[in-house]
Amino acid sequence: MTEMPNQVKMKQLVDFKSNFLNLSNIDIKKNQTKVVVNKVLTEDNIKINLDENATLTYITFDEGKNEHAYNYFTANLQKNATLKIYNVITTSFHHNIKGMVYLNNIGASVEIINLLLGTKNAQINSDIDIYHYQANTNSNLTNYAIAKDFANVLLNNNATIKKFASSSVAHQQTKGLTISKDAKIKALPNLYIDEYDVIAGHACAIGSINKDDLFYLMSRGLSEAEASKIVVMGYVRPILDHIVDQELKQTIEQVFANKLLNE
Repeated sequence: MTEMPNQVKMKQLVDFKSNFLNLSNIDIKKNQTKVVVNKVLTEDNIKINLDENATLTYITFDEGKNEHAYNYFTANLQKNATLKIYNVITTSFHHNIKGMVYLNNIGASVEIINLLLGTKNAQINSDIDIYHYQANTNSNLTNYAIAKDFANVLLNNNATIKKFASSSVAHQQTKGLTISKDAKIKALPNLYIDEYDVIAGHACAIGSINKDDLFYLMSRGLSEAEASKIVVMGYVRPILDHIVDQELKQTIEQVFANKLLNE
């Protein structure tokens, strides 16, 4: 019997609601590639395990239908495993993200992008910890946060590069946009480095919509709310390019637009 080559990869799009509702584990075997979409955000801690050369794209989407949404995950990555996590939140309620990622072997990498929109009295808290345990591991954590009305967004980002994890790279970036005077965004970036031969850094920029942009759009007959929506959606769309499923991308874009204009 002929053996299949080690590099053959399996692709599969999985709807979390129908396939993983009663499960708390996502196990991606050696050389496999999967995309998992999770809209069922409960207090369960989702355990993600990636074997050697495994690849997972894990997308969570909170449309703001529940007063309390929980996005808890713990991920363990082995040699040359790749994890991409895209957390998309549009809520006027409460949402908690708590993530732990362990880069346990050489070549493991994780990219996390949080796209967050809080409206009305929303409280969005994100606590993410990434640990580099071996050499040549990579992490990239990016937050795009938008706060409206009285929303409050708190971002607590932590990356730790352990001793002997040389040639590792850890990046953090936060871009925040407040579109009302009472909205608040706070970022707490932290890097803990126990090794010399590494690259690590963080950047943060939080501000309001450029008044000149609003004035220009409003001079063309748009209301302030409509003008704000156009500016913010221009901020959001490039991030959605990371999501290849067109139906999901269109749904997210429509939900964002509705919340910006109607709430």
